[in-house]
Amino acid sequence: MQNTIRGVLIDVSGTIHVADQAIPGAVKALDRLRASGIPFRFCTNTTQSSGDTLANKLKGLGFNVNREEIFTSLSACRQLVKSRGLRPLLLLEPDAQQEFDGIPQSEPHNSVVVGLSQSSFHYEMLNKAFRLLVESKSTAQPATLIAVHKAKYFADKDGGRLSLGPGGFVEALEFASGVKAHVVGKPQKAFFELAIQNMGIDFSAEQKRGSDKESTGIVMIGDDVEQDLGGGAAELGLLRYLVRTGKYRAKDEDRDTYGGVDGTFEDFGAVVDHILSKQQP
Repeated sequence: MQNTIRGVLIDVSGTIHVADQAIPGAVKALDRLRASGIPFRFCTNTTQSSGDTLANKLKGLGFNVNREEIFTSLSACRQLVKSRGLRPLLLLEPDAQQEFDGIPQSEPHNSVVVGLSQSSFHYEMLNKAFRLLVESKSTAQPATLIAVHKAKYFADKDGGRLSLGPGGFVEALEFASGVKAHVVGKPQKAFFELAIQNMGIDFSAEQKRGSDKESTGIVMIGDDVEQDLGGGAAELGLLRYLVRTGKYRAKDEDRDTYGGVDGTFEDFGAVVDHILSKQQP
């Protein structure tokens, strides 16, 4: 039997760890996946930390990871800002701002970048972003609003309780300014395509139009049925596996609007076991 899984995209927060605790069994599950030889990438919307910091954190939790195996929405956002020659006002935590080193950030700003940033989500900073957006609308080059992602909530470090994500703050700026945000991270189709390319996999148009999901051979694993498994993951025909950890709540799989996820599992380890079973001759 020919291998059916060609690559695996893995969400990070809530899927392999919550705050400073690895999900039980996740470290050994990643070792099993690596030993199988199946390419994988951590595909994360984490916006509070730089990619280097995230890699060091995962290593500290016991995961055998390399920096190049982590594909972040912050990296994709930097590419967008640089390609457009923007000077962003960053609503990001200081560590995450390191991803934008070398990008001009002096006033006058001509864009607003919003990630998950508790230190930025206060009236003074949000109003500064609002004024930049609304006051530039009548100029020759209106300011651009960029959302690293629009997650509604995330599993926080106080026992996995849900906390507000950046989505509500992005939509507040959209509502008040009348400017629609350009969303960069999951679940945008372009983000998944870039992550697949980053694995070195040729994801051709023919494979995208495959008659069934098995034909793509690409898996996406996450704890958020909308941000991890919705949108582009469904549009590209990826195999979408939901884990009952992190921000997962009972019956979340029933909220899928793309015909149902392809599997719901207790945790990351159970998904890896399922994937490896599909590789057996």
